[in-house]
Amino acid sequence: MSSRKSDKSKKSHNIVNISGSSSSAHRSTSKKEQGYGTINTGLDIVANIAEASDILAPLKAACRTTKSILEVVQAIESNQEEWTDLTRRLKEYMSALEERTALFETYPLGDRAVDEVFSRPLIHYVEFLEDMHDMVVDLRAKRSRNKLGFLNAFSKVKIDAGEIRKLNREIEDRHRLFMEALGVFTALRVQVVERNTEATRANVEAILTEVDAAAILQLPTVAFVASSVHRTCLKGTREAVLQMIREWAHDDTSDKSIFWLCDIAGSGKSTVAMSAMDAWRKEGVLGGRFFFSMASSDGSTTDKFCSTIARDLVHFIPELTPSVAEAVKRNPSFMRSSIDEQFQTLVVGPLNRRKGRVILVLDALDECKSGSQRRELLETLSKAVQESKNLRIFMTSRPDPVIQGVLGSLSIKAKLNDRLHDVNHRDNVNDIAFYVHQSLDGVLPHDKRQRLVGKANGLFIWASTACRMLTSETTMSTPESIYNRLISLDQTGAIDEVYDLIFERTDPQSHEVMCKMLAVLLVAFEPLTIDDLEHLLKQAGISGSGKALLQNLGSVLIRDTTTDLIQFRHPTLVEYLRRCTAVTTVNNINRIHINIAHAHGQAALWCLKCLRSRTEGLRFNICQIQSSFYLNRQLPDLDVRVSKFITRRIRYASSHWLFHAAQTNLDWQRMLKDELQHIIKSPYVLYWMEILSFTGGVSRAIAGLRALTRQTGLEEEIRTSAYEIRRFLIAFSVPILDSTPHIYISALPFTPKTSILHDEGIKFYRNSLVVTQGLDTMYPKLPNILRGHEDSVNAVIISPDGSRIISGSDDETIRLWDVDTGQPLGEPLRGHEDSVKAVAISPDGSQIVSGSSDETIRLWDAESGKLLAEPFQGHESVINAVAFSPDGSRIVSSSADKTIRLWDVDTGHWRPLRGRVGDASIRVVVLARPAHESSTGSSDNDGPTVGSRDSVAFSPDGSRVVSGSEDMTIRLWDVETGQPFGKPLRAHQYSVLTVAFSPDGVRIASGSSDRSILIWDANTGQLLRQLLQAHGDSVLAVSFSPDCSKVVSSSFDNTVRLWDPVAGRPLGESLRGHEDSVLTVAFSPDGSRIASGSEDMTVRLWVLDTGEPSGEPLQGHDAAVECVTFSPDGSRIVSGSRDGTIRLWNADTGQRVLVPLQGHEGGVNVVAYSPGGPLIASGSDDGTIRTWNAITGEPLGKPLQGHEDSVLAVAFSPDASRIVSGSNDRTIRLWDIETGQQLGEPFIGHSKRISAVLFSLDGSQIVSGSADGTIRLWNTNTSQPFGEPLQVHKYSVLAVGLSPDGSRIVSGSEDKTIQIWDMNTGRSLGQPLRGHEDSVLAVAFSPDGSRVISGSKDRTIMLWDAGMDINTRNDNQNVIDPTHLGLEDDPRDTHLKIHVPGFEQCSLLPDGWVQSSGRYLFWVPPDNRHGLLRSHLLTIPTASSLRATRLDFTHFQCGPSWTIV
Repeated sequence: MSSRKSDKSKKSHNIVNISGSSSSAHRSTSKKEQGYGTINTGLDIVANIAEASDILAPLKAACRTTKSILEVVQAIESNQEEWTDLTRRLKEYMSALEERTALFETYPLGDRAVDEVFSRPLIHYVEFLEDMHDMVVDLRAKRSRNKLGFLNAFSKVKIDAGEIRKLNREIEDRHRLFMEALGVFTALRVQVVERNTEATRANVEAILTEVDAAAILQLPTVAFVASSVHRTCLKGTREAVLQMIREWAHDDTSDKSIFWLCDIAGSGKSTVAMSAMDAWRKEGVLGGRFFFSMASSDGSTTDKFCSTIARDLVHFIPELTPSVAEAVKRNPSFMRSSIDEQFQTLVVGPLNRRKGRVILVLDALDECKSGSQRRELLETLSKAVQESKNLRIFMTSRPDPVIQGVLGSLSIKAKLNDRLHDVNHRDNVNDIAFYVHQSLDGVLPHDKRQRLVGKANGLFIWASTACRMLTSETTMSTPESIYNRLISLDQTGAIDEVYDLIFERTDPQSHEVMCKMLAVLLVAFEPLTIDDLEHLLKQAGISGSGKALLQNLGSVLIRDTTTDLIQFRHPTLVEYLRRCTAVTTVNNINRIHINIAHAHGQAALWCLKCLRSRTEGLRFNICQIQSSFYLNRQLPDLDVRVSKFITRRIRYASSHWLFHAAQTNLDWQRMLKDELQHIIKSPYVLYWMEILSFTGGVSRAIAGLRALTRQTGLEEEIRTSAYEIRRFLIAFSVPILDSTPHIYISALPFTPKTSILHDEGIKFYRNSLVVTQGLDTMYPKLPNILRGHEDSVNAVIISPDGSRIISGSDDETIRLWDVDTGQPLGEPLRGHEDSVKAVAISPDGSQIVSGSSDETIRLWDAESGKLLAEPFQGHESVINAVAFSPDGSRIVSSSADKTIRLWDVDTGHWRPLRGRVGDASIRVVVLARPAHESSTGSSDNDGPTVGSRDSVAFSPDGSRVVSGSEDMTIRLWDVETGQPFGKPLRAHQYSVLTVAFSPDGVRIASGSSDRSILIWDANTGQLLRQLLQAHGDSVLAVSFSPDCSKVVSSSFDNTVRLWDPVAGRPLGESLRGHEDSVLTVAFSPDGSRIASGSEDMTVRLWVLDTGEPSGEPLQGHDAAVECVTFSPDGSRIVSGSRDGTIRLWNADTGQRVLVPLQGHEGGVNVVAYSPGGPLIASGSDDGTIRTWNAITGEPLGKPLQGHEDSVLAVAFSPDASRIVSGSNDRTIRLWDIETGQQLGEPFIGHSKRISAVLFSLDGSQIVSGSADGTIRLWNTNTSQPFGEPLQVHKYSVLAVGLSPDGSRIVSGSEDKTIQIWDMNTGRSLGQPLRGHEDSVLAVAFSPDGSRVISGSKDRTIMLWDAGMDINTRNDNQNVIDPTHLGLEDDPRDTHLKIHVPGFEQCSLLPDGWVQSSGRYLFWVPPDNRHGLLRSHLLTIPTASSLRATRLDFTHFQCGPSWTIV
């Protein structure tokens, strides 16, 4: 036995086993060897092809094995359709293999050399054929035995049918992959030989060694074979048009780089394109082709356009293969880029390395569903042909305003318009006549044929469809009767009438079944094979035959012989059928009617049953991935595995079941209940996610789950589970898409504790890492504040389906948020170069438009976030408002340049609006400025003018306008008369910045500079609800949800918030912690608790050991809490606020003690207890220090005055006789408490404000921290500094603290770090402590000096170990630079100090992956990355994104052992 066969035997368990038993067992069957020993010679070649260098080895092996299988099949006595189909398919495949083999046999041996990388996919196919041969032999043997009994034989027929159907599907997938791989790996030599180039073998080998097959096979393509639907022109026809195209293609001097063949539907454009393409392929100048098709989900978008063209470049111009492969390897995430970036990377870059011209063919561009995508593609191509002088584009389309808008004014295009159907061009009529006469010769006499030519009226699709009807072999009607009906049609060239005629002439008894089958084909998101259609019909209980449908409707449907897909012959049929969905009552029983909802239900049922199939359905590790160490894109044979283990049927079902289920009706939802409950439970839902991982279907699944959960009547249990699965996919989309094993290794372990998937996952998968600290209890609920923008949020709206919030900000970005969860959806949309002032979403929710201070309007894809077009330019100042028209075809904008413009969404063209504005869709945004009391706008006789400070909105019926003004009023206006309704609405205290009508027209919401949102009755003007202090700053935008149940608002405070307009309360839950910056922290005297004060106006208490909150927040202040401290006995807390008051609280109960202490005329910045506790000192923005009786709250004496600006810091001396203060006036002053007099001169030395001061334990020194970034030590007696300033911090020192023993100082800074210093020497002790993500505003030592607590602008409190050997901190985790986390786009990875058994030097990458020596161990969610680096820190609140994270690897399985997870 050869080594090859030995190797194969050893790993036979990894090969697909069709029949369910091992292939090695099959080959050991002695009877089989005796009965079919004659084929051994053919199969023996498989044993040696691994070592073979001749591509003919695997080719001949495949050919001979296929022939042997065919011989066995033909010897089986059966007339079953399944066996007949298999025979037909085998004959087709064998013919293709023989043809390719014969071609290669003509080449010299040297030109047939192939290495192991190229031959591997070919070998896989031959191995598959071997297994298939064995199975067929087994089936024959079993059938022979069963002939002994009639009943046994009868039962065996059913077994055969299922097995043979599976064989049909599998060989189809394998053969497709085989031929695709053959094309990629052999195109280089094929093209070299065919063109008779002078390339030497060395040149060819040099090219080959650079080819990265895995990279090429990563390029997704659209599975549409143009030749299955379109043909080349009949010889002798279209000669004039083809000659014009040839002249364009060969004219190297012309600057017309784009040729646009534009004509009506059915005129024969695609046929011309096929002929031109065929000629260019033979010349060697064809680079690629893309045939758009409205009947295909992939073929009707540009999502895979660039990757398909890139794959074609490899096939048609093989010398570009290394360049394309290198582009893929350099940009592994290219599919996430814009189409312009993709085209530049995958096509233009490689083409720039070629001198000769290259032509790309685009057919039926108008069938790309999205006008914005068409526009973006054309702009990309126009740019590319101007940059690459050797690139030319040939395209066809129907008349289309988008294409005209982009290409119309371009001088680089040649356009041939209406040339194919215009009867004034005699050759058009002659060509159709030629076609008709040739097609119907012998069917109809000449004169009748000529009448049909006239009836076609130049429309080729009419003529071809009529000819197919007349020559159909399945029709029961005579050609004469069909001819008479065609001639009797009312209009010439009316294709709908021809389709009516086709369906009217079908068998009435089969009409209902035919409609159901056509409905299924219509709703299918991708074309179905005959097998798929018949399997679907069977599952849905429809007694129809796909083959019969094709036979009877062959004039409008076609089967692709290569892929077996059923295709609509022409898009006009798709459009016709879609129009038939609107018919509800039918007089003619043969009138076609399509029930869309019913067809979706049938398709959903089929999908779910396919996924549940025991033979080819979902299962664990479906693609037999052997190691979890590598990402999907790093697996060289992933494409082979996906094709081998995931059938086309399962790919379809996984991708589309959700959308089918979401688009059906209530009856079908009830029928689907059991199937839905099955797929959404573990482990099956995880198996489904494996398919999503391999096929890149996560984003589509997220959208599908949203669509499903929004269906009324859906079982609540199903809705809840689907909602949670959607949360899971959103949270873990990165590891799911990157590496399939990490669904189990990384995603499940980090799933919230109480989630269904977490509970079920633990039962099934126990050998994974365990998150012992830092795991969420549940998925975060809707927060009442949405944070993410880094500057004022100027605009906010809710999508038409109520599922998303869109916001625009001064930070130049647009963000999308999930309404249900408040989670951001994807990355911010970036493109504007200045503030985003306005946003709107199209009525169908597919597009977002934004207006900016950069004077441009931008259009975005709402799902992908990609820009859909170049910026719309025309305004000359800030764009204040944008809106879509009701049909989504237009955008209206208003600007500070006092103009209103109306834009065409598809073309980007605009026109100004002048005179009276009569379109309600436009008036929603802008109209002439109403006359408020303080209006100061200008007027323009040429058209409407826009006030830069007024806000306006229209009622839903367009009859009224509401406006808000800087005069603090709101007015309602009659649109027709221009007169106001009633009196102004008054309640706001400052300017009204935004107004909005509810969609039902019943209520009005207004937002103001006074930070409030008010809800009004739109009919009476009555104030219904007051949301006071709705935001921390001016409210800039308000908007109602479509169902009127929510109001969304945005503000200068950088946040978005949701409200219940009826109840007048915020929606969502507060964070379990401060909702804004933590400005101050303090330890209780016994060290068991922490008190904190925040910008959110609350004081909070925390249990030190657990980090959990102690009681509810202490509320009472009306502004930010700037300072807190405990009384010396720990019984009370004192707080000072920007509201000018000081409050005392019972530290145990949280109850207020005494009335607020009032006296300061400005905000209170600092409070301090005297060492004995009887006194409180406070410093204020009014420039004074006050002292108070801590028991009674009475003020003591007069304010201490002397500072010339705000007092920011105060501290008592250890003996309570003196107070030291620091001020914004850059001085430090010392005061005598008894006399209230200043002691000595001010301490002068800092160059900026003094943020913090304190005494040394013996009172001899003062420590100060300043915004100048330094800390100074002062002699209290002389007012002079000791030595040089202490300087480590890069920015302002905002807080200082002293250890209880007086030996150390701790400082917190605006540079986000904390530093510990030696009080005696002034030296910094170790490196700065890093962990906060924003300025450190407060620091303090614990009573025992072992720990330091810090509060930050990042809204967290952190506890640090201050008792450690500080001098060794250079080796500690604390020295990690937070920029390494990827938060500041730093590409470097971060060394982890965690121990993963068996791995050394683990690193955390910016995208969350933990690696060791290039191996991917596991992935960490964003909210756990910071805490994983600093797991020793206690972060408060414990639900913070900076929380400590600890992992247990006791049972962790990864790498080759991942499958026992």
